[in-house]
Amino acid sequence: MAITIQSSPATYSSMHDDLWFVASSTNVGETSFKFIYDIFIDGAQVSRTKIYPAPSAEGSYGIYNSSPVVRAYVQNYFEPSGSSILVATNNKIKVDYQVRIGEEYLNASGSISNYNLASGDLSAYNYYPPLFADILFVNNNTPLVLSDYYDNLLLENYTDDWLTERDTDNIVLEYGDNFFATYLKITAGSYNAIIDVVNSSGAVIDTASGSVTLTGQMNLFNCQAGHINTFAGRTLVTENTYGYNVYLKIGAAESRKLKFIQKCYPKFKQYNLHFLNRLGGWDTMKFALVNKRSSQFKRASYRRNDWQLSGNQMSNSDAYNKYNETTLNYAIQHTDKYKLISDWVSQQDYEWLAQLVASSICYMEVQGAYFPITISDTNYEYKLEVSDKLFNFEIEIEVGKYTNSQFR
Repeated sequence: MAITIQSSPATYSSMHDDLWFVASSTNVGETSFKFIYDIFIDGAQVSRTKIYPAPSAEGSYGIYNSSPVVRAYVQNYFEPSGSSILVATNNKIKVDYQVRIGEEYLNASGSISNYNLASGDLSAYNYYPPLFADILFVNNNTPLVLSDYYDNLLLENYTDDWLTERDTDNIVLEYGDNFFATYLKITAGSYNAIIDVVNSSGAVIDTASGSVTLTGQMNLFNCQAGHINTFAGRTLVTENTYGYNVYLKIGAAESRKLKFIQKCYPKFKQYNLHFLNRLGGWDTMKFALVNKRSSQFKRASYRRNDWQLSGNQMSNSDAYNKYNETTLNYAIQHTDKYKLISDWVSQQDYEWLAQLVASSICYMEVQGAYFPITISDTNYEYKLEVSDKLFNFEIEIEVGKYTNSQFR
């Protein structure tokens, strides 16, 4: 009696792809044979599935897809807190699970069930692969090969680095803006954060560094000036600072630098959107030009005769000379929408912003509070600098918080 796991999901698999297991058994020829797949999360059993062998030219295997069970346990890990640069650290970017495989069959002595004859500990990550992985570029500008896509290894290119595909060499923000970035920590060890203040020529004119304790793989940083100053223990970044770089180091290894340029937008009301990107990291996009709000009202009403009995006579007005309502609105719901317009963006950032349109979780920041929104746009057209020249990014959103007028 033996169960063998023939194949299982690759390291850094996406929980939003199929997570296939293939197992074999020496008892597969027994009557009414079934494979038993048990899934455990945090030591607790969350599912049991019995599967008949799938015959093939190579043999009869138990084939099981764990993805629907595993991704039911993913959580929302946008949890900004504190006043320093590291605002959250945890493992919620993935779901750790264990698969235990057994068997069940009938023989001359009756029904036999054996559990946990083979097992494996795995992790599934909260990201999804792109359409064409072979044309994307990684940190050293080497094209990814298509096999990386099929093996679900794309996330490996961002280990111990920032989980973003935006242009990290040109990030524009305003002094005081919250700006979130996610660092995927894989290597154990002591990490240091470095902030370099730069002038318009790119020269470093001041710097600060210090250790950061990364207890999980998902590490949410807020690169806002105030948080940087708290981390530095002094006023490192002011309103007059041209720009600054933020990066992490472990030993001699260094992450990409997030290169910020501070810009003043005095004319318009600005909004920042914070969203879950394709890689499972949190990104921030600023909309600083003409942003317009609109409201829609959904009315629930009923009609009645304008003539009503008042005392011993019919009247269509009351003692205050107010005419009776023929249409009575008893519930009015307000839905607010915004059309947001960004500053000029590069082709790389325009392609990256498709992830904002596709994001399943997105927040609009208003006076320090984060309101969930839904993207109204359902189509996205990519642009090319060679043909479209300079361009803005425009988006329509609906705020996921509804207001009701007075009920009647």
